[in-house]
Amino acid sequence: MSKATAKSVEQTLPAALNGFKEQAAQVKEAHRATRQAIKDDPMTSDLAKRGKLEALDKDTRSKLDNIKAEQEAFVKNLRDQVEKEFRGTQPMDANSIMLRRDAADRARKIIDQQEAVDMLNDSIANGDAEMAHAIGNRARFTGMTGVVETWQAAFPETADAAAALAYVEANTSGGAYNLANQISFSAPTD
Repeated sequence: MSKATAKSVEQTLPAALNGFKEQAAQVKEAHRATRQAIKDDPMTSDLAKRGKLEALDKDTRSKLDNIKAEQEAFVKNLRDQVEKEFRGTQPMDANSIMLRRDAADRARKIIDQQEAVDMLNDSIANGDAEMAHAIGNRARFTGMTGVVETWQAAFPETADAAAALAYVEANTSGGAYNLANQISFSAPTD
């Protein structure tokens, strides 16, 4: 994926997550078939069967852990890519870093939505992109939707990346995502 637009992320992410779940399901199905073959083998003693079953359990656990690690790496890389596109190329000189840090500190102190809108409008009018982006980020993380909409209208180049990032965050965190992962990557039951 070259540029992570909201549309491309909405197509790529679910397909990739489903692919990881399908891999886990295939590992579990192979585990069940192998387990049954071991149990049904009349030429193997109970002690040998127990050893083979334990080895199978370890192997299956390892495979499921590897698939889960691949999924986590995919999600992390996607999130990092979208965040990088969201932030854009930023100067790394000491003055620019201090300006961004100061703007972020000031934005963190905003708790009222109307105050955020007023400060955002002032920042836009004065051409203070660092402060506007800091307020936009703060609003996005605190659920100030009106502020986010104003910010996105003023900076349309970041609007698509913000939507993509919000989609990634909504679909790779929270209780439903964690529960789906626990089910997908749990050890197979007998």
